[in-house]
Formats: sequence, structure tokens, C-alpha cells
Amino acid sequence: MATEKIRAGVQGLFTAAGLLLTIYIAVSAFGFVKNSSVHYSLFILGTCIMTSLLSMRSLCDEQIGQDIKRFFLFRCIFIVLVAVASVFSMGYITWNAIYLEINQPYFSNRDLVVGWVMMISILALTLIHWGWILTTVISLAIVYFFFGYMFTNPLFMTPEYDHGFIMNYIGLGTNQGFYFLVQIAADQIYFLIIYAAILLGVGMLGMVLEVGKLTGRHIPGGAAGPAILGSGIVSSIMGQAVSNVILTGRLTIPMMKKYGYSPSMAGAIEATASTAGQIMPPVMGLAAFIIASFVNRPYIDVALSAMLPGLLYLAGISVAVGIYAGRHQLPRLQERADMMMILRLLPTFLVSFGIVLWLLLGYRSPAIAGLWGVISALAMSYLQGKHRPKFSELKQALNEGFYLVAIMSLLLVAIGPLGQVMLTTNLSGKLGAILVHYLPDTEILLLVGTMVVSLIIGMGMPTPVAYIIVALALVPFMQQIGIPQLQAHFFAFYFAVFSTLTPPVAVSVLAAAKLSGAGLNVTAIDSMKIACTTFIIPFAFVFRPELMSFPEISMATLKTIVLVLIMQIAVAAANYGYLFKRLALVERILLWGAFAALFAYLVDGGELLMWFGSGVLSLQAVFGLVQRGRESSSASA
Repeated sequence: MATEKIRAGVQGLFTAAGLLLTIYIAVSAFGFVKNSSVHYSLFILGTCIMTSLLSMRSLCDEQIGQDIKRFFLFRCIFIVLVAVASVFSMGYITWNAIYLEINQPYFSNRDLVVGWVMMISILALTLIHWGWILTTVISLAIVYFFFGYMFTNPLFMTPEYDHGFIMNYIGLGTNQGFYFLVQIAADQIYFLIIYAAILLGVGMLGMVLEVGKLTGRHIPGGAAGPAILGSGIVSSIMGQAVSNVILTGRLTIPMMKKYGYSPSMAGAIEATASTAGQIMPPVMGLAAFIIASFVNRPYIDVALSAMLPGLLYLAGISVAVGIYAGRHQLPRLQERADMMMILRLLPTFLVSFGIVLWLLLGYRSPAIAGLWGVISALAMSYLQGKHRPKFSELKQALNEGFYLVAIMSLLLVAIGPLGQVMLTTNLSGKLGAILVHYLPDTEILLLVGTMVVSLIIGMGMPTPVAYIIVALALVPFMQQIGIPQLQAHFFAFYFAVFSTLTPPVAVSVLAAAKLSGAGLNVTAIDSMKIACTTFIIPFAFVFRPELMSFPEISMATLKTIVLVLIMQIAVAAANYGYLFKRLALVERILLWGAFAALFAYLVDGGELLMWFGSGVLSLQAVFGLVQRGRESSSASA
């Protein structure tokens, strides 16, 4: 009973802190906060308070659920100490932000001690919420900053930096290090994440799944419709693959299993569809904002450039699932969609999302767009009739938004020193020089090398971190061999996203496998079969930059879209051994050959390769349709 009261008190403090921080960010969005060093210091302080309270709430949940993990008492003491240290240090820095900014890097001994406390406490919060892999990578980068001068290898040796100089770049100077990406958290993503949470609170998840049912009633294997459409749309708002798998997979995976999908395939479909959220605008798993910062372009321009590749990603998943459903003769979805629910809730989504999109297209700040999205969604929710959300549901949604924005802000704060160290010490250039040394100076081989490095670095790490490392290390060299800047950044980003689907870690697949009851390995294999249709896309927009020209659509753009779709059909048919009929091994090999020819055409542009690849695919499709027609005639006779 006492633990439940403590838990309620901690939750109350968390909600209050979230509300105060939200009001403050809303005020700052309209330009009423002038000093940036105080503003961002206060934001980091709020993030530390909220993530500390989340840690305490998690401890209470362990006791209430009688699921107490090891070293409980030690973790209680550790979390309390981290909370006190982070709040004290960031409180000191916020109070003295202007003084620290003016006097950097000539700090007093007291300032340096506080800087160490800040650094260690933020790393400790990162360890609690984001795990040891990310924390270790950031810590190693900071250690390199301090002791890089001790390397004997001239390539990695750094000057012996002064202690105050290093702490200035770690974050004590209030404009580097931990502040490196905090502007994105405070001024861009905050209200977009809150808006996404409010949409879920007013019933958008249920509405989107009903739309998926409506689609699934008209196509074979239609039980996957809610997963592909619903998870794709919801995750495009949430921007997080694993959390979206857990949120929507509880509903979509049992439905797919009921209609004949194997447990592993059901999990694979949910994992790949949920991953779309990091690729599809508007949120794109935070990376769109980081890319915009790197390429110095407005966020909305970056998001629009991602539109066609994102749609092709969803198309690739749909093609793979459709061919799988045809091979296994899976039925259409029989469950009726709740049309009244769709009609009642659709205006809330369309109006609020339309306002957000209109403001972003008008180059208003994402904070303003997200804030008006929240206001309009809440206002429209009162017109939803019997589907009007209850106050408790809105409160729960708001708290979920506070949770998401707190841990995502902590992530952006924590990875700041990693990017800062790579730039200040030129570690990114050194890593890139090593990689390029071992890779021939050939565009396609460098791209394949970047793909492999991105997939390896992304194992077990958040996508923005994996993307930043690869972008800083390899993107400059990709640009040197003629790849446009935006396409180079997106190439690194796409494969950092795909790392959540590829073994051995495959965090999205792991979450889906737990929900489906299938083994991780077999689910990962099914995920990779589906993802083969999407691995084409990054190579496509590098060799055909017009694929990222949206909203301008040229004839070249349409030709590239058709080419990618044909390649997706070829690789999916070869993988699953079906194209209107079951395929023999020789036919599957021919389709793999057709895909290889089309890929070579994508890279080099040889017309003969295009005609060969599309010709093989067309003939195979005709043979399949003819045999299918004969079988239908025989059955009717």
C-alpha cells in the first residue's frame, strides 16, 4: 500500500513536471524566451527531472507487480543519487548559464567539479533508460577526448587538450556537447511527439486499424492490411519502431495468425511495417531533424524528400506480403470494419494533421505546428460522438507523450558529446579515412561498405546514434565521389534504420517474435525476406536522385518508381517462389537473374539489362497467369 502511494506521488510529480515543461516550451515557441543558454539549460534540467522520476516509477512498478529484479536496493540508492546529482548540477548550470557562456573555457575549480557531476549523472540516466551499449560508446568518445594524446598511432593521436577546454566542449560551456542536439529536442520535436500521443489518446489507433480492415476485405491475405496500413501510419507519427510493434502488434499479430499467417511471418510483417515510421514523414524517428541540421536545410524540405522513398518502402512490404499470401492461398479478411468509428474519427485526424502539414509547408517551426496540432486534435475530439475520449484517456495519452518526449530528449542530450568529439578531434575524418583505405574508390563498393558499416553500428543502438556515427565518418567521402549531400545522408540513415530488422540483434524483430510466440531466428529470416524488397530503395535514390524530388514529379521520377516496383516484384517472387503460380527452382533462379540485371541497369543504365530483366519477369508473369487460368477452367469444369 505504501509503495502504491509513493508510486502515485512520483507519477503526480512527473505529470506536474511534464505540464510545466510543456507550458514553458509553448511560451518559448512564440519567442518569449530570449537567452538560449538559459533556455536550453532549463530544458536539460527538466529532462533530467522527468527521466529521474521515470526511473523511480519503474522501481515502484517492480514492487507493486512483485517482479523485483536483481540488486533492487542498490538500484534504488543509485537512482536517488543520480537524480540528486543531475538536478543539482543542471540547476547550478542553469542558474549560472550566462556567466559560464561568457567565461568559457576559463572555468573555476567549482565549475569543473559541477561539470563532472553533470557529465556522470547524465551518462547514468542514459544507462538506466537506453542501456549499456549506447552509454559505453558515448563514454569511450569522452575518454578519447581526454586521453587521445596518449595514442602512439599518429592517425588517432590528438593534442593534449586543457581540462577546461574539454569540459567546455562536453557541455559546461552551454553551447556544445550535451547541448549539441538539444535545440532539436526543445524547439522541433517536442510538440510533434506530444501531438502523436494525443492522436492515439483520441482513438486514432483504433480508427487506423479499422481502415486497415476495410482494405483487407478486398485482397487475399487481407489480415495483414491492418498491420501494414495501421502500423505504417501510426509509426509514421510515433517515429519509433519497437514501441510501435508493442503498441499495434498486440492487435494485428493475433489477427494475422487467425487467418493463416505463420507466427514468424505475422511477427515479421508487424516488425517491418512498424519500422516504416522511422522512414515515413513527419517524425521519422528524429533523424529527419538531425539530417536537416547537418545539411542546413529546413526540416520540411528534408521530410518531403523522404516521401517517395517512404511510400516505396510500404509498397515493397505490400508486394512481399501479397506474394506470400498468394503462395499460401490465404483468404480475405472477413471481419467488418466499424464504418461509424471511421467516419467519426477521420475528421479529427484529417483536420489536425492538415493544420500541422500546412504550417510546416509554410516553413513555420515544428514546435508551432505541433502545438496547433495538439489544440486542433483536442478540439475536434469533442465532435466524435460516442467515440469521444474520456478525460482519463486523454490524461493517459498526455502522460505517454511526456514519457516519450522525456526519453527521446534524453537520447538527443546524451549523444551530443559523441557528435562533438567526432567533430572537434576530427575522429570522424580519421575513421572515414581508414574505411576508405580498405574500400576501393568505386561508388557501388563504397555504398555497399557503408551499408555494412551502418548495419553493424546500428546493432542494439538507437537509430539516430547509428546514423550520426556513419554520417560523420562516411558521408564526406561519399560526397567526394559525387553522391549528392542529401542522398548520402539518407543512404546512411536508411541502413541505420534497417539494422533494427537484421540479425543478430534485430530489436524490432525481437519484440514482434515475443508477441507472436515464434522464435527469433525464424522471425528474423522472414523479416529479411520482406526487407529484401526495401534494401533496393537507398541505392535507387543515390543512383537516381530524382526519386527524392517530391513534390516535383518528372517523367524520370515516374520511370524510377516503376523500375523500383518491378525490382520489388522480381525479388519477392524469387524469395517466395510464387508469381501467379508456384515456381520451380529454375524459374526462381531466372527471377533472381532478372533482379540482378535490373539492379545493374539501375547502377549503370545499360538498356539491354533493363529489357532482359523486365522481359524475364513479364514472361514469367504471363506463364503464371496462363497456368492459373487453365487451373480455374479445370476446376469449373
